[in-house]
Amino acid sequence: MKYICALTIAGSDSCGGAGIQADIKTMSALGVYAASAITSVTVQNTLGVSAIQVISPDIVGGQIKAVMEDIRPQAVKIGMVNDRDTILAIASALTKFRDMAWQALVVDPVMVSTSGCRLMQEDALSAFCDKLLPIATLLTPNIPEAEVLSGMRILTIEDMHLAAHRILDQGCRAVLIKGGHMEGNQKVDMLYTKEESIVDGQDAANPVSSYAHGTIVTRNTHGTGCTLSSAITSFIARGMSLADAIGAAKEYLSGAIEAGKDVETGGGHGPVNHFYNPERMKILVNSSTKTMIQYISNQNDRYSHLQGIQLALEGGCRWIQLRMKDCSDDEIIPVAKKVKELCRQYDSTFVIDDNVQIAKLLDLDGVHLGKNDMPVKSARSILGNDKIIGGTANTFEDVRRLYEDGADYIGCGPFRFTTTKKNLSPILGLEGYRNITASMKAAGINIPMVAIGGITANDIKDVMQTGVTGIALSGTVLNADNPTEEMKQIINILEYEKQH
Repeated sequence: MKYICALTIAGSDSCGGAGIQADIKTMSALGVYAASAITSVTVQNTLGVSAIQVISPDIVGGQIKAVMEDIRPQAVKIGMVNDRDTILAIASALTKFRDMAWQALVVDPVMVSTSGCRLMQEDALSAFCDKLLPIATLLTPNIPEAEVLSGMRILTIEDMHLAAHRILDQGCRAVLIKGGHMEGNQKVDMLYTKEESIVDGQDAANPVSSYAHGTIVTRNTHGTGCTLSSAITSFIARGMSLADAIGAAKEYLSGAIEAGKDVETGGGHGPVNHFYNPERMKILVNSSTKTMIQYISNQNDRYSHLQGIQLALEGGCRWIQLRMKDCSDDEIIPVAKKVKELCRQYDSTFVIDDNVQIAKLLDLDGVHLGKNDMPVKSARSILGNDKIIGGTANTFEDVRRLYEDGADYIGCGPFRFTTTKKNLSPILGLEGYRNITASMKAAGINIPMVAIGGITANDIKDVMQTGVTGIALSGTVLNADNPTEEMKQIINILEYEKQH
């Protein structure tokens, strides 16, 4: 059994009602283990913010990397980020671990505090839009923040639709615009996603879900945005769909505001009651975790590389490796372009085997390097720090070298002999994986590692118990009677094993 974990990246609030403190309280109240990366320290109380001290971007990025390499949270929340360099450091660190650790990213664009203090520097906004929005699963702005992001005033529901369309065009997959600043006693929050249709042919988005709520008369609203985004992150980490997670989080926040509305905590905007814990707020879902599963492309007499990849994606795989050995660049590039389009459609990670130059040319998510391919350090100098670089290992010495060279994950095998890994020896088997993972633990090496080479559905339980992070599959899926259903079955088995 493993903790369900979420990571909060935010500023510290000295009065404890918002920021990191509110995030950790919320996640803990909802049964999620909270890890943190502090971006800044604020001097504030219920009356306002009087000073902000930014943490070094290298330290912020280092905190994220340390958590990702070891704890591997299922979901991440970003709160207050004050400056451009910190935003760039966060985006770089999160991009490296995408799909190898976190599965969802909730971004709360904290630009102005409840008391009206500006919390984001002017030059940080462009970096925020360019680097964080494209990797965000959900953005949660209030009306003033949505106005900044969309460049327009929002006075009506129709304005909200148009603002959402403009925000979605900047790259995030979904936006929840919170309507608390709108006029009237009945407030409405609107969820919009990329899949929405255009309304009446106009340049506006159609909400997927709306969440109505009455106004609770209270001064204690400090940290409500932090609390809501952290609750959404927690419920997503627990396995809920986005719309359901928002609904559950809204219910939690309403109860926390109601329970804390008459509490006296200073002369300004006080906090909500994060631990009110009524019966109706029992955990709404069972524990659910995601695990690493990579599909390595192949072809047979029924399916091409591209067809096999599409079947794997339809089956739920969200990490693809295109492996076209002995093919020329002219043959690989057209296929890679189509695979990239498919992976965008399914919100999946796409790495290419061996070919660093094609990865750079087509701006792919990364590359997987075999034992005889380019060294990791050389590939990193070409691709930069934002791309995923994996490497093949067969021994603990291989693992150590790849780790020290800065690989982001390791494909370790073969589990048994296969034609695709015929040049790797020795055959590892279960004992080989146990020995390698034990040596990694003893050496303090924390890096995601997937087992590769001839693994079938019947092997998954035993292989996962050796301590590996996940598995990579090729022929097991492609040669099945129904590759899509085979992938679905394998994912179900993997997720069950990661929970138990």
